[in-house]
Amino acid sequence: MKRLSEEPNVQLRDVPQLLGLATAMEETTAQRYQRLAARMERLNERGVAGTFSALVEEQRDHVEEIARRSIESTGAPPPALADPRGLPSEIARSWDEAEASALLTPYRALGVAVDNEMLAFAFYSYAAAQSNDASVRATAEWLAAKALDHAALLREERRRAYRREGAGRAHDERPTLDASSLPEFVRQSRRLESRAAVFHRRIASRLAVLGEAAASRTIAEVAERESAGGPEATDGAVEAGSAELAQAAKPLPLLRAALAEAERLHQAYLDLADRTRDEQVLAAAQQAADRAMQSLAAIAARLQAFG
Repeated sequence: MKRLSEEPNVQLRDVPQLLGLATAMEETTAQRYQRLAARMERLNERGVAGTFSALVEEQRDHVEEIARRSIESTGAPPPALADPRGLPSEIARSWDEAEASALLTPYRALGVAVDNEMLAFAFYSYAAAQSNDASVRATAEWLAAKALDHAALLREERRRAYRREGAGRAHDERPTLDASSLPEFVRQSRRLESRAAVFHRRIASRLAVLGEAAASRTIAEVAERESAGGPEATDGAVEAGSAELAQAAKPLPLLRAALAEAERLHQAYLDLADRTRDEQVLAAAQQAADRAMQSLAAIAARLQAFG
């Protein structure tokens, strides 16, 4: 389950303030989804754009639902949020990562939506636990339950998207993991991570040649994390994949390629976690996905610095 990494910076005094904050969260999410839909349209990714457009409509339904609750409980619509600092920062980070993504698909777009709902659930659960006001607690618990309901519906959509994309996965270049035991997972994971380390190390070297020292350090640190589990790969596939990048004259294509490689690794772990029935493999895949997310976040931040 998604958790808040820090306590929310907000003191909820009453129900109107809570519902105003909830409305702001839903409206901000809708705006982000709208931006992502527009971006995907520009990239001619109609399927992903359609997914985000549908999510915009979902968010608007949520806003109307909160407004009805506000009128029923307070006699007035939710107030406008005066101070946005109470919004959970993790949600903004997940949007930023989605906007920077080099491999965004309907399945992954819906994954962002699920994560947002689970972060909202964590936020409202925290608010309910911390409040001494019975009406605030009841409203926060209602909002938390709604977030769980929304997450469940989105998970169903995500599963359908996964099945729809299944045929395409057989022909794409994403690495796959099919480990049924922890030792097998360790072996497969080391192989994938070592290949990614070679790829990222060569990108780091090229960035250094281009005079992009900070970006080079970021990618080199990613490669170090990936190579920690064992010796680096030396097969021809890695050579072929990085030959063209060795001649790149600008940093942006290099950073996008580095991001895409990190995303492929991260997605391989998430896909295995979705499929496995082995508890040890599940825990290991989730931990590996968390490590890969550190690399994703670092590369995405560096990429955004280039505009």
